[in-house]
Amino acid sequence: MYFFYRPDTGSDACGDVLMKLKINPDEPITAFVRIKGEKGVREVRAIIDTGSLYSVIPLQDARRLGYDAYFDLSADPDGGTKAVTKGGIVQADEIILEEVAIGDLVAKDVTTLVIELPTFARIEAVLGISFLKNFKTTIDFNEGFLTLEPL
Repeated sequence: MYFFYRPDTGSDACGDVLMKLKINPDEPITAFVRIKGEKGVREVRAIIDTGSLYSVIPLQDARRLGYDAYFDLSADPDGGTKAVTKGGIVQADEIILEEVAIGDLVAKDVTTLVIELPTFARIEAVLGISFLKNFKTTIDFNEGFLTLEPL
């Protein structure tokens, strides 16, 4: 559930939007987000992961958004970006998403890794620090909200 707050029109911060997302401390934090690439926009269900340096989308979505993403170790054994996952250390393509948005809050030029995500989780993306650093991010488990504010 999202809550959006806009300041009063007399405020100096008239254009700012504060977003509060209801969370449960016993469940992963998820939200629907819009990701924009060179050739399109997709709305996906993402997990918000403060322990992930990068945001992540799967190869299929990267290609749908117009990125020529693939990783071929035989072509470039030292290429890509190394990432630690539950399955171990993997190498992945690094792309720059034009925009990643939750509601009215938009982050531009978000560094993102292309890694296959487990399908059983029904999660289509990970929003890591590469997204969160664009906002003042507060997680209040006592009150049950994640809050994002423009910087």
